[in-house]
Amino acid sequence: MKTDKLEYPASFKVFSITLLLLICGGMLILFSASTRVAYNIDGNANSFFESHIKYLVLSVLIAFVFFLIDYRKIKRLSWLFLVITVTLLGVTLVKKFSSGNGSAVRWFSLGGKNLFQLAEVVKFTLIIYISAYIANHRETLGDFRKGLLPPMLISLMLIAMIALTPDFSSAFSLYVIIAVTLFIFGASLWQLGLISGLLALLGGAYVWFSPYRRSRILSFLNPEDISNGSYQIRQSLISLSGGRFFGRGFGNSTGKNLFLPEAHTDFIFSIAGEELGFITTFLILLGFTVLFISLLRLAKQVSDPFGKSIMFATAFSIVYYALINAAVCVGLGPVTGLPMPFISKSGSQLLVNLALIGICLNIIKQSQHEQQKKAEFLHEL
Repeated sequence: MKTDKLEYPASFKVFSITLLLLICGGMLILFSASTRVAYNIDGNANSFFESHIKYLVLSVLIAFVFFLIDYRKIKRLSWLFLVITVTLLGVTLVKKFSSGNGSAVRWFSLGGKNLFQLAEVVKFTLIIYISAYIANHRETLGDFRKGLLPPMLISLMLIAMIALTPDFSSAFSLYVIIAVTLFIFGASLWQLGLISGLLALLGGAYVWFSPYRRSRILSFLNPEDISNGSYQIRQSLISLSGGRFFGRGFGNSTGKNLFLPEAHTDFIFSIAGEELGFITTFLILLGFTVLFISLLRLAKQVSDPFGKSIMFATAFSIVYYALINAAVCVGLGPVTGLPMPFISKSGSQLLVNLALIGICLNIIKQSQHEQQKKAEFLHEL
């Protein structure tokens, strides 16, 4: 008996509800965390929250568009995405170095207005490209010259360009996402380890000869030395400890009153802990964990390696950024400047994450449709 209604597994419902809770809960946390700094910068306490809502609406629309497109068509566009991304990075870096201005250029700007963060564009492009490469070369991925080297060279070119903007934290994170995805789908651990070891030496030198990056590492290793740049972490820990188990109450944070820098982005997790307590920060991390596991379970049911790898890379990138942000806030890592997905004010990250989730939803729909057609065919036999 044929039916046009698709039946989704329980993990899909868990994923959808968890994602909705993170987005809605993030809106409330951002509203509270951003009021003081928004008023100080724009004279409007709600300006950051209003900007977040606009980006959220746009992100949902983009996710819906990707949901309507057969994800297999995107595979054929992976090289086009690469060309566009390299062009954007190239134009930005040429402007940076030709102007003689040593300031960071982490955004693609047009007409003096920042449009989107380049690292997020690279993340989207690399996830699509690596997934397409895995699908086309899964038999040879364990071979260094024919399998691992080509995608690594292309990925490292983009990652190096991000490091030059300069955005070392994002460059490092992009490498981790790509390396883990390649390993999960068949790349050799020792080959990846060899490449990673070499990059660690180069990255260590890059960090050490950059004064403010070196200061971040030294402040992490010696948090008692306030003069060495550990102010942010100390204030973060003060905010978190002040919330105790149930928090001071929604809107009652003292850290957000310009005591804790970047309270609406890098350290929003600390504001959540101060106002809503340990129970809420635990639930936030639990939510990201559930989101990750449920998306992996859905990926297991996908037979197409292109779709499967997109879903894994998307799930891993989201939980990675969330855990790194939380680790920095509790003093388990140096300050990175990486926002927490769906919660921090980061329109570019929100756009890219929901675009990738839109593609994942199409993958799930196509997979369920194929399984249902197969079940109907077997039933008719």
